[in-house]
Amino acid sequence: MEHLGPHHADSADGTAAQGTARKKRSPLRLPAGILAAALAVAGVGSLAALLLEALRGEAVWPGFAAGAFYCLPLAFLMMAGLVIDSIVRRRRG
Repeated sequence: MEHLGPHHADSADGTAAQGTARKKRSPLRLPAGILAAALAVAGVGSLAALLLEALRGEAVWPGFAAGAFYCLPLAFLMMAGLVIDSIVRRRRG
């Protein structure tokens, strides 16, 4: 498969130029990704706990419902935002 991006020439000693090969990333990108992943895990955990309690016929704690109701959509929107940001950065660069 051929490389579709800009070609970076090797320097005189045979190594690729490291400074030009990688663009500077936003400092908020990594924490946003970690937060989105943590929200997704918390939402799935809340949903699993909610379903297990409902299957056992017990009263469901409203916190589990709220966790699944708020965490999963928020995690989805954050991850979609990160994907869109990545696409925009690649097209600009």
